[in-house]
This record gives sequence, structure tokens and C-alpha cells, in this order.
Amino acid sequence: MTDQYLTVSDLQALLADPSPEHQAEAAAKVAQAWRQGTLDPMAREAAETLFRTIARRATVAVRAALAEAMKDADTLPHDVAIKLASDVDHVALPILEASSVLTDEDLAGLVGMVSAAGMSVIAGRPALSETVAGALIERGNEAAIARLMGNPTAQISEEALQVAADRHGHSAAVAEPMAGRTGLPARVAARLMSVVAEQLQRHLLGRDAIDPDLLSDLILQGRERATLVLAHGVGPDLEGFISDLNRSGRLTPTLVLRSLLTGDYLFFETALASRAGIPAANAAMLVRDPGGSGLTRLFAVAGMPESQLALARVALFAAEETELRDAPDARNQYRSLVIERILTGFGDRVDTASVDYMITKIGHGSPVASAAAP
Repeated sequence: MTDQYLTVSDLQALLADPSPEHQAEAAAKVAQAWRQGTLDPMAREAAETLFRTIARRATVAVRAALAEAMKDADTLPHDVAIKLASDVDHVALPILEASSVLTDEDLAGLVGMVSAAGMSVIAGRPALSETVAGALIERGNEAAIARLMGNPTAQISEEALQVAADRHGHSAAVAEPMAGRTGLPARVAARLMSVVAEQLQRHLLGRDAIDPDLLSDLILQGRERATLVLAHGVGPDLEGFISDLNRSGRLTPTLVLRSLLTGDYLFFETALASRAGIPAANAAMLVRDPGGSGLTRLFAVAGMPESQLALARVALFAAEETELRDAPDARNQYRSLVIERILTGFGDRVDTASVDYMITKIGHGSPVASAAAP
């Protein structure tokens, strides 16, 4: 053995002892020399052949020793990396976790081949691509998807997040890290919220302490409030967000009216347009004449209850008075004015129970609502 390089003879000497323990040590030493560049050209060629032989035919202990020694070596031959990554967990996990030789396509394909532990290891890799994340969500188990959601550097497409929310949103192990992801798209958050609300309702309905109708109302109110909060973060994608709500049956008449009564004028116009199947600009023209027949027709086409029309007119006239469209900071004044007008100006035209229900929706914590409540 020379001072600087290992030769083929040196490799043969290292591998002379056939015992598994010695073979494992020898494989690690050869791998170290490979990484350090201390193999002469012929020895390096021989070592590459040796790596392939180990990956195909050596004992688990020797294969594991090679995998551990070469897990983060960017010079590991690609075919050897694939072979080791497809092996039993003791061999595969170090490669799956750390090898930069594996491409996105490799990792996506391996998702369908490796064990549950292997999936989880892949899900924790830094800077995971959308391709690999999508494969994990499509074919991975719940534990792997939970780890993926908790991986802050993983790139996950909105479509894949939607699939994960639909399939695994009921699991706290998945839902909690998903909800905590930075920049979670509002559409995904809304879907996740819906899944969690449905699960909570099913859980609580099994108890006798809460009236089912009351429980449904409470969950509906909470979900609708949260949906409007989420809508504020979608920016120019508001129409797409509302279209998703409509397609999934979550753009309910109470949500549409709640948006108006809480001062979210743009959501109200866009939601009516979506339910009616007309351009938002057309809906806006009809809404801006609250006293005319256009709003009545729009409500009818949008499938909005006729009983809510009077409440909508109250809110629209209040919006004009408080210049809500031009001054978002006037919402508190607007809400108080709406409640006052419902109680005084429309008390004989709007069902009292509906008024109380809407006051609960729009006036929680409001001095006006508190004073008006029975």
C-alpha cells in the first residue's frame, strides 16, 4: 500500500478475509478511499466494479456498510445508488435520506417501491421538489404525508395539497402541520377547514349533550367566519377561491349574506355572480341598484332565499351611506348601522328569528348587538 494511493493489490488485501464483519469494514474503507480520491485509476475502476458486486450479492451487513459510507457521496455511481435505495431498510434508508445522486424522477419512482419507513425518509429530505411531493401524496401512507407537511423546505403544489386535505385532512397528524405551512393557499385552507369541521360534527353528534341542530348552526357559523377570513388572503384569485367554494357546495346563501353583513362587499358581488353563473361585472351592476328589480332578479337566479332579500337591501343601503366601497376602515360603523336598520327600519318586514340569527353572526362582541340581543 503506497503513502498516497490504494492499488488493486491493496483492495484485494482488504477483501482477503471472507468474514462478514471484515468484509463490511473493508467495504467502508474502500468507500472512504473512493471519496477521498486516494485510489489510483485502476483501483478506482476496480472499486466501482466492487460496489456493484456488493450491491447485488453481498450480505446485508456489507451492503449496509457501503450505503452508510457512501450515502452523501455525489460520486456514487447512479446505478449503485438506485440498487441500494431499493434494498431492505437497513441498507436503503441512509441512501434515501441523504444521497444527492438520486434524481427527482428516481425518488418519485422509489416512493412506490420502498417501505413505509422509506417513504417517511424521502418526505423529510431537504428542498423536496413538487414532483416527489406529488408522488408521496398520491402513493404515500399517512405517516409519510404527515412528515411531508411538516417539511418546511418541501415544494408542494396547490393541487397536491388539495388532494392531501381531501384524503388525510381528518388526521390531526396531517392536518396540524399542513395548517402550519407558510403560505398555505387559501383554497387549501378552506378545504382543510371543511374536512376538520365535518369530522368534529360527526364526533360531537355521537354525544347527547348537544342538540344536533344547534351543533350544526355553531359549526356552520364558525366555518363561514373562517372562510371569510381566508378570502381576505387570496388577493386577485378571489374569483377562483369563490368558484371552488361553489363547486364544493360551500358557497351557501348564509355565507353570501354574511359576507355582505360583515362588510366584505367584493366577496358578496363575486359570490352572487358565481352562484348565478354570470360575470362578476354584471352582478356588480345589479347590486349597485339595491332598490330596483335587478337585485331581486339576481337573487332569484343565484338561488338565494327570498327571505334574505330585505336584509341584503338594508346592508346595501348602509354600504352606500358609510361609503363602504371606498373606505374599508368604515366597517365597524357599517356593521352597527346595519344592525340598527334591521331592528328599526325593517323590524316589521324581516322575520325576528332571522334577525337574531344574523345579529349573532355579524355583531359578536359589538355593543350594539349586545344591547339588542334578547
